[in-house]
Amino acid sequence: MKKSTLKKFMLTFLSVIALSAVMLSACTASCGIYFNTLDWAVALIQEYYYEDIPEEEIREAGLENLDSLLDAYSRYYTAEEYDAVEASNEGSRSGIGITYQYIPSELGLSMGSGVFIASVLGNSPARKSGLRAGMFVRAAVASDGTRTEISSRDDFTNFIDARADGEQFTLVTDQGEYTMSKQNYTTSYCYMASCDTEWTITYNSFGVMSVEENQSDYYSYLPEGTAYVALSQFYGNAPDEMAALFSVFNEQEFDSLIFDLRQNGGGYVCVMQKLGWLFTANSADASTVAMYAEYKNGNRDYFNIDRFTSDETCYLPADTDVTILADNGTASASEALIGVLVSAGVADYSDIYVSDFGDAYLQATGTAEKDCRTYGKGIMQTTFTYIFTGEALRLTTARIYWPNDVCIHDVGIGVNDGCKTVETEWSMTYGDSQLQTVVSML
Repeated sequence: MKKSTLKKFMLTFLSVIALSAVMLSACTASCGIYFNTLDWAVALIQEYYYEDIPEEEIREAGLENLDSLLDAYSRYYTAEEYDAVEASNEGSRSGIGITYQYIPSELGLSMGSGVFIASVLGNSPARKSGLRAGMFVRAAVASDGTRTEISSRDDFTNFIDARADGEQFTLVTDQGEYTMSKQNYTTSYCYMASCDTEWTITYNSFGVMSVEENQSDYYSYLPEGTAYVALSQFYGNAPDEMAALFSVFNEQEFDSLIFDLRQNGGGYVCVMQKLGWLFTANSADASTVAMYAEYKNGNRDYFNIDRFTSDETCYLPADTDVTILADNGTASASEALIGVLVSAGVADYSDIYVSDFGDAYLQATGTAEKDCRTYGKGIMQTTFTYIFTGEALRLTTARIYWPNDVCIHDVGIGVNDGCKTVETEWSMTYGDSQLQTVVSML
């Protein structure tokens, strides 16, 4: 090849490369092709985030500090972090299945002090051992018989962390001793009980769901004909779990339901849409709409009730007396489901009982401004994944409205709406004194 020909070829080649770069740069926002993850995040935030943020502020923050720039519900995830979140939300867990807190004696609570079991996940090793929320852990015994006195959160954390998977140990609580081991398990989110029986959702090693029935007097104070149903989160297989329990509800011919959404921070909208169908299928006033989202450009998306099953044996009877328990941890999808029930006439505001916490709890949790009401999260998040890296960005993208056009963001549902209040020391107590109070008020 002659020099002049080679020179012309190189100039032409370089021109094509330069033009391609310009075209690629111009195409990034519309075609979803980006030079790096930050460019991808900038484009998403500017197009979808429900408030306007200048591009230079996003770039100055960078991926490392992006969370501080966005609202409390938005977040950037590395690929590894997002994989872990996905696995957890599908119900796959590892450990013993509890959340716990340390309550100092200085708070002067009548319920006690020390390491407190705040919640026990369904189908977890802790749940199967008989451990219950509201218990205080006093000591722990390893498989070799070594006993550790538990007098601080660190004592408990260090003991649990030192246990190998499958290694049995015993927790000594103020209510008895419970033996368990760390395991992989599938979380269940729904639970039902009557005055003499409880029904739990279990999964075997192949992930097959079943309803386990056991005699129990833990809720002996419930009236005949009343079922207590708790929903912990809007994840995993919760709709099918609730359908299975409602089938039992109908078989037992219960006529009253106490539905517990306390400390339920929400989850997936699609789960809420399916649960809405189970509660409203027999309601004459049921709407086809579960909620709608309004974006910053004024556009709306309507999320309909999802008629995911035609099995009428798992629909809540239309004449059921429904009572709802809620507190300042009841948020997001929980509040949206309450909106579905209220809009469909399944329950009224006067059927909702919200927690009236003591000063100690409000100060310890920093939630005084949310007392006697639900949390007030009336906004929606959308998660975007960057297919080239596996990174993800969860963004608040819209405000949420109930079918009756109510938006509860930052105000929640409470006494101003006609809800009743129930005094309680903490989010949960052993034996659930708050539930007992509600039963006495009904």
